[in-house]
Amino acid sequence: MRSVSVNLDPRSSPLAYFAAEVKRLRAKADITQEALANATHYAPSTIAAIETCRLIPSKELAAELDKAFGMDGDLARLQGLVEESVLPWFRDRVKIERKAAEIRVYESYVIPGLLQTENYARCSMSGRRPPLTTDEIERAVALRMTRQEIINQEVRLPVNHEFNLHLWAIVEESVLRRVVGGREVMTEQLEHLVKMSERANIVVQVIPESEGTTAAGGRSFTLLTFKADPTVVYLEDLESARYIRKPDEVSRYTLTFDYLRSNALTDEKSRALIRGEKQ
Repeated sequence: MRSVSVNLDPRSSPLAYFAAEVKRLRAKADITQEALANATHYAPSTIAAIETCRLIPSKELAAELDKAFGMDGDLARLQGLVEESVLPWFRDRVKIERKAAEIRVYESYVIPGLLQTENYARCSMSGRRPPLTTDEIERAVALRMTRQEIINQEVRLPVNHEFNLHLWAIVEESVLRRVVGGREVMTEQLEHLVKMSERANIVVQVIPESEGTTAAGGRSFTLLTFKADPTVVYLEDLESARYIRKPDEVSRYTLTFDYLRSNALTDEKSRALIRGEKQ
């Protein structure tokens, strides 16, 4: 993979300033990333991602960092500024996904964002036209990796824990065949997809090309279900997104997802197809 130059200049963005502050405070306290991770109850990789602008800090993480450094809410206030600098529609998606008890997603063109590797996400962004700048791509990748915190945090829970979130992803076989970023990137991505599908709270199913036309007609959508609020549908366009909340419209998407599920292979057969094994 080519090396990627991320703009870490604190003057370039609120995210870069937050990263620089965490790094400065950690150096002042003379502690390692691992020690800070232990103090905040987050993974060392999360702290590393924060310090390199590859992850947007959550309110919870900012509060833990303030506590670890003995700050009076300085980083929590800065976190609000970081969030405000994010595209409004994408910021809303992160907030809504964090409240969801179940996410059901159908994708016909790319691997679902919650299941993408960092390299795959970066290469998929590079295909946009007109092309995005390096900073825009890295900001978009950071947003995508931030979304994944809702499923990554489940890994650190006890084995018998009742999961806060269940993810059900259905993808077309063509998604697996579309080479994004080259063979190395795709191999890494497909291995990651198999690994994620083996988690107790994640289901990945593939609709084989032999099924032909399916109920959604190739139009991707996401269903977000909550413990207390009604289910909503998320639809994304090139430069914007919208939510569908009318019960009759939501019901149609729910029914469509059920049809897609009936077209898809079982969990085990889907994993075998992702691995490239003959059916």
